[in-house]
Amino acid sequence: MLQPLYGGASARPFVTHHNALDTDLYLRIADELYLKRLIVGGYERVYEIGHDFRNEGMDRSHNPEFTMLEFYQAYADYTDMMAIMEAMLPGVVRHLTGGTTIGYQGETIDFKTPWPRLKFVDAVRERTGLDLLSAPEAELRRYLVTHDPELGREQAEALSGGRLMDEVFKLAVEPTLVQPTFVIDHPVALSPLAKKHRTDPGVVERFELFIATRELANAFSELNDPDDQRARFEDQVRQRAQGDDESQPLDEDYIRALEYGMPPTGGLGLGIDRLVMLLTDQASIRDVILFPALRPEREG
Repeated sequence: MLQPLYGGASARPFVTHHNALDTDLYLRIADELYLKRLIVGGYERVYEIGHDFRNEGMDRSHNPEFTMLEFYQAYADYTDMMAIMEAMLPGVVRHLTGGTTIGYQGETIDFKTPWPRLKFVDAVRERTGLDLLSAPEAELRRYLVTHDPELGREQAEALSGGRLMDEVFKLAVEPTLVQPTFVIDHPVALSPLAKKHRTDPGVVERFELFIATRELANAFSELNDPDDQRARFEDQVRQRAQGDDESQPLDEDYIRALEYGMPPTGGLGLGIDRLVMLLTDQASIRDVILFPALRPEREG
């Protein structure tokens, strides 16, 4: 959990200091890059259920310390990860309820498969008329400022690249995704660790699973080309220089691991706390974490 360089997700880390080594370390924001090093080392299937830490905002679905299941399988891709989700989650629901449906905050959620597959770029175009792969960034910012009364012009101007695309998606599409839905094939700029699509080079082989308007899982056909990975990391560094403090750093050690050779791999991360929220009909993540982060009481 203590890492010399964080990575595997777009988030701000917690920083700590190792006294004996006299060096700063980071609490991990994801398990991903170390589990994929094990795939490089010859472990064909690996998983971990453990804690991750992200030093960012808190709301009903975000806590700075949370539990993730991550797993990686050699010689698989994101379609295999979809199949695993369509087997795993309905199996959990059947075990708990005897059927395929649950109630969540007044909605009936049906886990019957197959689940819809909605292309990221197409979904945004249908809801907004904007083509994320060709629209100027100024046009995307105008959309955000016009349709999100809480977002000021200065905040919109600070968004660029994949972060800007993601904010448009969150505003226009996420609130419509109530039933289990795979959102697939994200723009390359949004996904620095995913392999480019085999037939559409403008997007990557990635999906996010949404249920009850909330992301529950994220999966890729993992990028295993070290040269492409370096270029993606370098683009993340450029985004950081432009003000995106959630962009990922350039990890030379991970690139070196890819240079030894990682087989084609499918990987997935599933938010355990959000899954428990869903299955127990809880509106807030604080109600499924035993000791959630809270602001301390003021003395006096």
